[in-house]
Amino acid sequence: MTSWIQSFLGKRLLKTGIAVFLTALICQWLDWPVVFAVIAAIVTVEPTVHASIQKGKIRLPAAAIGAAIAMSFDFLFGNVPLTFALSAFFTIYICHKLRWDDAILVATLTAIAMIPMTSESFFIAFLIRIATTSIGIVVSTLVNLIIWPPNFMKEITADCHKLFTETIELIEDTLQYQLTKDRNRQVLKIRFERLSKGIERTNETIRLQREDLRYRKRNVANAKTLYDLELQIDLLHKVSFHIGDILSVSEQQSMPKEDKAILQKAWLHIKEAYEKRIMDHHIESNVRSLLYSLIYDHRDKEEILSKSTTVAYEILAIYHLLVEYEGRRERQN
Repeated sequence: MTSWIQSFLGKRLLKTGIAVFLTALICQWLDWPVVFAVIAAIVTVEPTVHASIQKGKIRLPAAAIGAAIAMSFDFLFGNVPLTFALSAFFTIYICHKLRWDDAILVATLTAIAMIPMTSESFFIAFLIRIATTSIGIVVSTLVNLIIWPPNFMKEITADCHKLFTETIELIEDTLQYQLTKDRNRQVLKIRFERLSKGIERTNETIRLQREDLRYRKRNVANAKTLYDLELQIDLLHKVSFHIGDILSVSEQQSMPKEDKAILQKAWLHIKEAYEKRIMDHHIESNVRSLLYSLIYDHRDKEEILSKSTTVAYEILAIYHLLVEYEGRRERQN
């Protein structure tokens, strides 16, 4: 039942509801205004615990600035339209100057909401507003940390597996395009851009997961798994540059049939190594002997690098990246 509710509504939405309920309950118990605390609670439930804590650090002082500005203008001009306008303007301006852009919403809403609710005892009202805002921020952060803490491990693992498969397929199709023209260049470019964005997105998710691990009990297995996924995404990121280089090789240059056969054979060995993700000296020997024949023994006299040599360099670099990846994994283990 719980898992069904989570999948239907979403964990973040449920946590927001829980945070708002607890915040309102505490404020009512203390007989303090609920609205300021609830506003803070709603905007403080971030996708990660780290984001909640870091943004909470600036939202509290920003709310204090907004409240102080509102109280000042309310004291000077009273509850008039000019007070609302000046309070909003200066709150946004100061927060922006302090580079507290993530806190502008909370600070401005706090400032505007305070004006019609304060008739006397400006200092006491200011302290109560800051206290209620603090309750909302603290409660939301604790809810985010304790209840269904953000965990992206399954998502990252699935994305890495998918990106790995897409990378191998794109290398193969890009080579096929350069060797036989049996692919559409524009479609390959679109796939390359999509792959690059997928790698960047997964890399960002890994960063968020690593930040959140600092606020939890250390789990060696999770740390090692995340490190390995980090290595995989770093590998794919580097490989993507070489895919782009192969794709950009001029299609006007010709390539001898024997060179095409060598490149195809070398790629089959490299593909096997990538799919198994193992270091095999027999495969390494075959790859080097095949590609070295194009790199060192097959240079065009009229060009610095022939098309065959250029492509050979790129796929050899792709193989070397796998060697580097496996070496880093072994050192970690």
